[in-house]
Amino acid sequence: MKRGNSVNLTVGSYLAAIDMGSNSFHLLIAQVQGNGWRTVCTEERKVQLAAGSEVGCLQLEAQQRALLCLHDYKKVLAKYHITELHVVATASLRGVGNAAPFLSAVEDVLGVRPNIISGESEAELVYLGVSAGLLLSSDKDVQKGCLVVDIGGGSTELAWGSVVQMHRGVSVDVGCLRYLRYFPNGELQQEYFMAARDAAAKMFEHALAEFPAWGTESQCSVMGCSGTLLAVEQVLLAKTREAGKVGGGIHLHDLRALAENVSLFSTVDEVRYQGLAEDRRSIFASGVAIVLALFEVLNIDSMQLSQRGLREGIIENRLANGGLTFQQGGQQQ
Repeated sequence: MKRGNSVNLTVGSYLAAIDMGSNSFHLLIAQVQGNGWRTVCTEERKVQLAAGSEVGCLQLEAQQRALLCLHDYKKVLAKYHITELHVVATASLRGVGNAAPFLSAVEDVLGVRPNIISGESEAELVYLGVSAGLLLSSDKDVQKGCLVVDIGGGSTELAWGSVVQMHRGVSVDVGCLRYLRYFPNGELQQEYFMAARDAAAKMFEHALAEFPAWGTESQCSVMGCSGTLLAVEQVLLAKTREAGKVGGGIHLHDLRALAENVSLFSTVDEVRYQGLAEDRRSIFASGVAIVLALFEVLNIDSMQLSQRGLREGIIENRLANGGLTFQQGGQQQ
C-alpha cells in the first residue's frame, strides 16, 4: 500500500481512508469506477483517543485502544488489494506533546504515517465529502448556499459555500468528548448541561463572525454529518416512530424536548435511549448540549443529515487530483 499521489489510479483500483478522530476511528475502502467510485467496506469503532489528553499528552490507555483498532483495520485491509491508504488525524493529535512516537507506532502497524491535518483542511474535506454527495441529486441547485457542520469528539467543523465549492471553513474547539469537562465526575445536572450549552454557543458565535452573512441568502441550507449529529437524529427518529410518525433530520422543537429530558438523568453514563448506541451513551448529553447551542446560534428550525463526511472527502480529494475524469460525487453502492 502506498500513500499520497505516488501511483497512477485506474478503474478497479482500491483506495482506503482512515479517519483517526478524537472519539471514533473510521475506515472506508472504495473502488474506482468509470463514473466515480463505490463504497466496498466501512468500519467504525469508538476509541476515544483524546480521552484524558487535556493535559497535553495522549494517555497510554488511549494509545493502546487506538493501536488495537488499527491492527483490526489492517486485517480488513488485507482482504483487498489496496493501491493507496490515506490516514489522517484531526483534533485528536493537534498540539499533543507525545504525538510523534504515537505516529511512529501507527506507521509500524499500517506502513503509513498519519497526516495531522489542520482544522481548516478538515473542514474542507468534510465539505467536499458531503457536498459531492449532494451533486448526485439532480434536483439540487449547485449555486445554493450551504453550511456543512461536523460535530466530532474534539472539534466542530463549520464550512460554508455553494454546493460545488467551499468558500470558508473553520474548526472550533467544541466536541462531545472535550465537553465532558462540564460534567464533573460524570454528574448530569441541568446547570451543568446549560453551562456546556452556553460555552459552546459562545465559541460558535465567535467562529461564525468570520463567515459571510449566510443566513441572509435565499434558499441557504444547513447539512450535518458525523457521529454526534447522526446519534441525535437516530434517537429522535426512534421517538417519532413510537408516536406513529415519520420523518428525518433534526428539528428544533424535538431537540429542545430531548435536551430537557436528557437533563433528568443523574450521570452521563446512565443516559439510555432507544436508537442510541451503547458506546455513545456517556458522550450523548454533551453532544445534545452542543447541537442545541448550534441550532440557537444559527437560528435554524431544522437540519438535514448526510451519511458522508471526512473519509468520503479524502477519497473525493484524491480522485479529483488523480488524473482521472469521472462524475464528482462517486456513486456509493
